[in-house]
Amino acid sequence: MTESSEENDELVTRGLDDIMSVLPSERGAPPLKLVTWRPVVFSESGGRLQPTDPTLSHTASHQTATRFFASVRDEAMPIAFGVEGDALLVRVIGQSAGTAGFTALLDPDCLSEFLTATFPTVSLSPALRRVLVLQMSGIGLKEGARLDNRSVETRKRQAQHLRERFDGADLSTISRQVAAALVLALARHVNPSRQAVGRTLEDYVSRYMPKGVRAYGLTSADGQTSTPVLDMGRPNARPVIVLHPMALPDIQAADIEVCERLGLRLVWPLRHGTLDPGASALTPEAQLEHAVRGAELAIATIARDTVPVLAFAAASKVGLALARAHPQHVSVLHVAGVCVREGRPESGARRLARGVLALAAQRPMLLDPVLGHLETRLRRPGALKQFLETQFSDSPADAAIVARDLNGTYGIDRFSDSLLDSAASARHDFLFQADLGWHRAPADLPIQLHHGAQDAIHPLPIIEALAESLPNARLHVLPGAGQLVWYEHLHRVLEKVAAE
Repeated sequence: MTESSEENDELVTRGLDDIMSVLPSERGAPPLKLVTWRPVVFSESGGRLQPTDPTLSHTASHQTATRFFASVRDEAMPIAFGVEGDALLVRVIGQSAGTAGFTALLDPDCLSEFLTATFPTVSLSPALRRVLVLQMSGIGLKEGARLDNRSVETRKRQAQHLRERFDGADLSTISRQVAAALVLALARHVNPSRQAVGRTLEDYVSRYMPKGVRAYGLTSADGQTSTPVLDMGRPNARPVIVLHPMALPDIQAADIEVCERLGLRLVWPLRHGTLDPGASALTPEAQLEHAVRGAELAIATIARDTVPVLAFAAASKVGLALARAHPQHVSVLHVAGVCVREGRPESGARRLARGVLALAAQRPMLLDPVLGHLETRLRRPGALKQFLETQFSDSPADAAIVARDLNGTYGIDRFSDSLLDSAASARHDFLFQADLGWHRAPADLPIQLHHGAQDAIHPLPIIEALAESLPNARLHVLPGAGQLVWYEHLHRVLEKVAAE
């Protein structure tokens, strides 16, 4: 092994250690949770099935679910199970209490994830899962053997093994037990309570956003760009394009009132992967390109003119790239909570960013599985709260913001949904920092930097040096703020935006 290879391996090892250092210590392994479970679900509306994922419309899955739905529409059967090919089908009718009706399709992998999470002590082979699926669908051993071209004797042996896995219970008891747990899990997935993890932008807005916030999607004329948007303030007010940070801030009614008082309309084009837990991660280059196209689409559709842009934290990279690509659309770039790479502390809680960047540079193939493991661990009870408190403990101002959010109406749920359900987007707030692009800022672009005096992540002196190095920049210091420019700190930034 060469000296260079040994140095790279050392960087990778240190990077992994830096990333894992942020995880709280565990006192025991809690049971698995269905955090990535994605059954194919079709909601019942007006006697027809509508896919919850629009890409599933008119697919083979949609056709299969529709056939099953039509075959079991007897209102005397509020719950029905069926099988087609390898898939298990479940139909639950709508209830008077307001629970929406739905039909779900679970392929073998989806069913296996459910069983592993719900019955962690029971290990089932594909053959035993097949026996279970048939039993839940009312298909006996003899008929199931004929259906699968197996001998009855083989199926009887498999049934005995299945009973042994469930401590000797009879098949009817096993199927009822699994069916009841599955229906409850599907009902929680389709109709989550306020404490459940949000799965869509609309769900997030309905739970956590105040009146005056709108959510919709924009699609370019050529169909190449699709961007979800948060839109807040009066529709006829002056638009401001807002580029969001790693986790969406806690927007409250007071923020909407400030927008209305100042005559501002905040339009937030969301990055790929935001509030989309099933999204695949893009490369930093593709993520940046998509973000710029989304922001330009929002400007062209809503503003149709030159607009101010407000970028939070590392999203400043998107703002600079937008100004370079479309200078005619950006009148000024405001940055709240400025990020820099050189000169900032990288010990303690800052080791996470250092580790992510080291791994991205040395072993990019390891980054996704490592960050996936980090996300899974942070979903465990109490882990995210401890993580957030540790990450911002160096700044009293940031610690106060975190405490205010976590002790608010929704507890940890809002922050959890905003951050962990946006993993494919949030990762880029680290990766963007490998090159934030400040040295490529257009010389004629007015830049307004808003930075907290108590920011321990990017201390004020290095931000002052950045402001001096930029040809057309002005620094506004927020005395009581840290890195998190939320609540009253955001109001002061908006006042500066409106004053121009």
